Order: sequence, then C-alpha cells, then structure tokens
Amino acid sequence: MTPSTHPLNGDGNTPAKTAGTSLFISFLTGGLIGAALFWIASDLSNMPEQSAMPAGMKMENHANINGGMSVKEAGAHSHGMLAVDDWPAKPAMNATIQKDPVGGWNLNLRAENFTYNGAAAGLENNKGEGHAHIYVNGAKLARIYGDWFHIGTLPSGHNMISVTLNANDHSLLTQNGVIIEQKLIVIVE
Repeated sequence: MTPSTHPLNGDGNTPAKTAGTSLFISFLTGGLIGAALFWIASDLSNMPEQSAMPAGMKMENHANINGGMSVKEAGAHSHGMLAVDDWPAKPAMNATIQKDPVGGWNLNLRAENFTYNGAAAGLENNKGEGHAHIYVNGAKLARIYGDWFHIGTLPSGHNMISVTLNANDHSLLTQNGVIIEQKLIVIVE
C-alpha cells in the first residue's frame, strides 16, 4: 500500500480540505447570500406603498366621488354618466349601515325601480338594472350586486361611506343632473 499524498483530517481516513477549497466554498456561499439579499431588497423597493388597510380590502382612488356632486362637478369620470330622466320608473336607493357584532360593518342597500344584475356587469345597459359601487373615504372599495355588503375594519375617526347606482357598463346613474348616491358617516373610536 502506498502512502496517501493528500493531507488527512484528524480521523486519519478522510482527505482534509485544502485552503483553496474552503475559500472557494466561502466565496460561493457569500455570493449566493448577497444575491438573495439584493433580490429581496429590489423586490421590496419596487412594491407599491401600502396604507394601513385591513387584509382583503383593496381600494382604488376615486377622488371625485364627494357629497352631493352634480354632473358638472364630477367632471369626466372614468365610467361616464347615464341620465335616467327619461326612464318611466326612476331608480332610488336607501342605504343604512350598522356595526357587525363579529367585526366590521354591514351595509344594507335597498334599491327601488332598480334590479341588481351582477351577470350583466360590463355588458350592454338595460333600463333599471346594474349594480352599485361603494367608496370609503373617496376610494373605491368594491361593486355591490345585492342588498347587503360587509365592510371590514375602518380606520379610526370619521369615515365617509358613499354608494352610487351604476348601469351595467359602470356608468354613474344621474337624475336631474345629480349622481344617484347615498352617503353615510361612520365614526370609529
């Protein structure tokens, strides 16, 4: 048997790692960790800024949804306007809101001369049908396709809940030049 030309570890049976191998492994490991940290940092820096919204609440900014606005005051809304002045039965709504015993708030939206039709959202308009849009503090929260809608946790202070009636193509319904909407204030302490 010929003697081994490789240095052995302390147990006498396995070849010891050379300094070059250890240096290479350290360099490779450091490079991988550095690349991972760079990747994470770049992902975090590219994320949109998030406000303190509860989980599951996505809001779009619709700053022109304010109290009692006329069509002129609303300007060119992204969904447009649809006058109901010539409709034989004018749509109307009555909204109420109450604290949910488990958490959040329950909005009840009773519509008159208006039928919710979620299946027709985005399709051709039919007189007297469509859906509603809900806004919290000027930011669009969701569409409503029925009488009840649950709103999650609201921020502390005064919160403006606005609900608009919308045609199938999302146009805001107007009557006598005023958007058909209901506004409610919820005070969270």
